[in-house]
Amino acid sequence: MNKILYLFFALFIISCGGINKTLNSGTVNAVNYKEVLPFDYDNNFALIKVVINTKTYKFLIDTGAPTVISNAIYETLQTTKPKYVLVEDSQGQTKTQKVTSIPELKIGNLTYINTGAIVADLRNVFEFNCLEIDGIIGANQMAKSFWKFDYQNKEVFITDQLENYELTTYTDSIPFSISSQKTPYVRGYVNGTAASFIFDTGYAGYIDHHDKRGALKAAVGFTRYGSSSVGLYGALDSVTTRTIKLDSLRMGSVKLNSQIINTEQANLIGNGFMNHYDMVINWQVQKIYLKKIKEFENAPEHSFGFAFRIKENKAMVISLIEELPIDLKIGDVILSINNYDLSNLNSSNACERYQGVDLENIELVDVVYVRDGTKYKTTLTRTTLLE
Repeated sequence: MNKILYLFFALFIISCGGINKTLNSGTVNAVNYKEVLPFDYDNNFALIKVVINTKTYKFLIDTGAPTVISNAIYETLQTTKPKYVLVEDSQGQTKTQKVTSIPELKIGNLTYINTGAIVADLRNVFEFNCLEIDGIIGANQMAKSFWKFDYQNKEVFITDQLENYELTTYTDSIPFSISSQKTPYVRGYVNGTAASFIFDTGYAGYIDHHDKRGALKAAVGFTRYGSSSVGLYGALDSVTTRTIKLDSLRMGSVKLNSQIINTEQANLIGNGFMNHYDMVINWQVQKIYLKKIKEFENAPEHSFGFAFRIKENKAMVISLIEELPIDLKIGDVILSINNYDLSNLNSSNACERYQGVDLENIELVDVVYVRDGTKYKTTLTRTTLLE
């Protein structure tokens, strides 16, 4: 069971206007550099420490978004009057955000001067607030260097000399094109049909394919209705998505068979795919180099039939599996799961309680919940939905 399926940090600039120059401005105040940094990967996101105005912050490395700073960081900067831009999140929701320039941002021993950034509050949504992320190192900033991700050792490398990487050992590659914010888009083939994917380190999942044309309706899978993911502006409440099994997936020289993927609102390649490789991203020639470090497994999909998230300090059922008829309904408030207390939540304890739910190796769960003021109890069995 997932509490909620996926967190999407992707942000897309809708109205460019004159902001491209600001967003893609900035320099690295170094030459012939090679920086190696550890990253925190506890939540399937690469999180690093950065320094702005002598204060240390936690930033996400995200190729699917531009560089972002929180409103709190913005208030500490001595910047000129900001510009504004319309920004869309992964759920298709839009907001107008400030665009500014960060005078100085340090990553390890590297100093970035006048880096363009979106100003957005990353903590307005419960799940993102729990991760305590202060900002994003985005594609517009990353494109100034060659970045390598070592998921096995949880390290990221940044250099201006591609020769610092032994690319002869990287036997696969994927070409990409870029958007105005430098986000990489790769061309793939899903069951032989062409599709474009964002290569997105800000997506914790594996592969997501928005099947707009319904070409995969006949694919073996299951259906989830309700909320199935969260974007930076929140979750959509009434979405129907499917998890399906593909016959084949191809991107560049990478060819995979019998893959289980999701069909959400966007086409994304996430960390669930990337962490099978050592990976180097080269924005100059627009190519991703891959060296496999572990094989892909055809792991089965299991579920207890529901997912929940915290809304208004309540653990609320937000999605159900259509193929698994259970007693729960969307909107039910969960009080406990296997005696793990999810009642009386508040701003001080909600994150800890939410993150403490771990049912990965459990086959039965007892759920106590409230509906219309009446308390109920149900026992659910983990069911295999796809193999």
